[in-house]
Amino acid sequence: MLPFGSHVDGYYDVSDQMIHDLRRRADEAFRRREQERRSISSVAQFEAYRERYRAAFLEAIGGLPRERTPLLPEVTGTIDRGRYTIEKLIYQSLPEFYVTAALYVPKDLRGPAPAVLFVCGHAEDGKAYRNYQAVCVDLAENGFVVLAMDPPGQGERYQYFEPETGQRIIGGCTTEHTHAGLQYTLGGASLARQFVWDAIRAVDYLSSRPEVDANRIGLTGNSGGGTQSSFIMLAEPRIAAAMPNTFIMTLESYLKTGQAQDAEQVVRGAFINGPDHDDYITSMAPKPVLVGAVAYDFFPIEGTQEAVRRAKEIYRLYGAEDNVDMVVAKSTHEYHPDLRQACVNWMRRHLMGKPGDFVTGQPEILPGEALNATPTGQVLSSFPKSKTVFDLNLENARTRIPRPQPPTEPAVLRESLTALLGIGREDRNYPINARIIRDEVIEGYRTEHIFFFSAPDVVVTGVMIHPRGGMQPAETDLVLLEGGTSAIPAERERLEAQLRQGKRLFVFDPRGIGAVESRPIIPAPYASVHLSEYRLACDAMMLGISTLGLRVFDVLRGLDYLRTREDCQGAGHKLGLYGIGHGGLLAYLAAALDGKLDVVTTEDMLYSYWDLVRTRYYSSRRYGLAQAAWGLLEHFDLVDLLPLIAPARLRLVNPRNAYDEPVDAATLQRNFVGLARAAGLINDGWAPEVLAATPV
Repeated sequence: MLPFGSHVDGYYDVSDQMIHDLRRRADEAFRRREQERRSISSVAQFEAYRERYRAAFLEAIGGLPRERTPLLPEVTGTIDRGRYTIEKLIYQSLPEFYVTAALYVPKDLRGPAPAVLFVCGHAEDGKAYRNYQAVCVDLAENGFVVLAMDPPGQGERYQYFEPETGQRIIGGCTTEHTHAGLQYTLGGASLARQFVWDAIRAVDYLSSRPEVDANRIGLTGNSGGGTQSSFIMLAEPRIAAAMPNTFIMTLESYLKTGQAQDAEQVVRGAFINGPDHDDYITSMAPKPVLVGAVAYDFFPIEGTQEAVRRAKEIYRLYGAEDNVDMVVAKSTHEYHPDLRQACVNWMRRHLMGKPGDFVTGQPEILPGEALNATPTGQVLSSFPKSKTVFDLNLENARTRIPRPQPPTEPAVLRESLTALLGIGREDRNYPINARIIRDEVIEGYRTEHIFFFSAPDVVVTGVMIHPRGGMQPAETDLVLLEGGTSAIPAERERLEAQLRQGKRLFVFDPRGIGAVESRPIIPAPYASVHLSEYRLACDAMMLGISTLGLRVFDVLRGLDYLRTREDCQGAGHKLGLYGIGHGGLLAYLAAALDGKLDVVTTEDMLYSYWDLVRTRYYSSRRYGLAQAAWGLLEHFDLVDLLPLIAPARLRLVNPRNAYDEPVDAATLQRNFVGLARAAGLINDGWAPEVLAATPV
């Protein structure tokens, strides 16, 4: 009962296959979009193209709120800085969703002045970060009204915060973003929706101020603020000039870095439908855009250069090639003083009609707490009824996702599940050509080591373990352990219990698991939730597919293989799936798609995606993007798939909740079995066996 040795017992180097498969798909998508771009030869063609990628982006983030509710702005204090004042501002981008900001207003304005919206990168202190203050000060001293706002999770807007202790609950801003991001993804949206809407409402506020000329509003930010700038350039047509910094590149260059980004930066389907980063620039065409970069960034400068080159081709169609440019500071990742100076001069030229001859110095900045607009320094402790991104997503989900879903024709439901998992184009008829590379008796168990290609260049592996005594089993189960075949030694007791029941077990490795585990592409210290599995899942989502779906497809191919074996055929022979933990989720979804199994057993499986969405502090170390697919919960939860598994004997052992805790019998009865029965998904003729570890 031995697992595989390295490199599939020496037969194949598989450590990069999952990475290469996703990059191959992405390369094909990049080439298709490149051909589409090259075919553009007129402004009319480009503007039709632009509308397509703008629509794709808005769909990917879940659209924008339909109603512009009252901002209810409040200036909570004013700081006199000599040539300008700073107003401490709070507004509500949505009811009870408070945005904290600082408004820099030059003195002695002789009429409505141009303004600049400053959006923050991933600095924990948001608008109060020293480098960000410096940009705002230089702009204000040059006569611009500047609005700098805290993004969710930063500055005064921590989203997971305990007011009584003054402590953050789940980590820094990027961790907050990705924690919430999973819940948005399941509902067919993105946390970027809230970032963009906050900014759109900031433009509304600037436009309402008598000091501001609403036709001359610029935009800048760096890093995560460069991301936000890019999104706002696409979504907000009132921006008259922009300078996104230290973010613009190409998706192709980003893909090769292996770096992870937090959830709001990952746009579902962007590899295939856009927008690519040059699309963010040209979304403003022919308006002026200056791209800021640093020479030693972790974002590849080559990608930045290529994005600007592509953008210039589009601007040339408008006769406005000079309206797009690039500036590079010799620095690592930051809003460098050279970029700050370039920003001021770009805005002077294009929003004021003045020469770009400003030279920056060392702007005088304030201690961070001096800019606090709230009395406590945090929205959640200052406004007890304030909403968070979690609350907004839950409200939106409750509106859009009926519980439970009405019964759907099985064929339609299966087709929908296939599409949402992103495996509609996978070839289930691809030749298997299984190799049995070891067949020997180990400790009384006949054991076979088997591998085959689930898809071109995708090796999957399995260990077939026969019960002792040479008996012909009446049941063969494909077994999905979280660690795959590599976990056989640790799971020996559990496996032997099944073997003693006379079952044959095929312990199986879908791509990226067990003997075909992917090599790490992100160092472990980087961040607890932004590791390799997350990055691969992000790449898949940007392809419009999911790693969850690809692994479910591999499980289906494993079942296809078993059905080719003579010892798994014959009258009365049962075929089953047995999955543990995340393997249980793969088993459950594969069983729903296969629809021909006799027995399905899961242990310690998440019992409800809805439970993930409604649980503020779900276990993000346990559940991540690798266990999800974009928009899945818009169509069904796990309970809704029960009719697809029937009439197989389905046993759900020790189901677990979003906290990764066992679910008690009463909760299961209320939120799963009872829900299914009330919806007509199960009846007296067939129902799952739900075995809770914790009784009522």
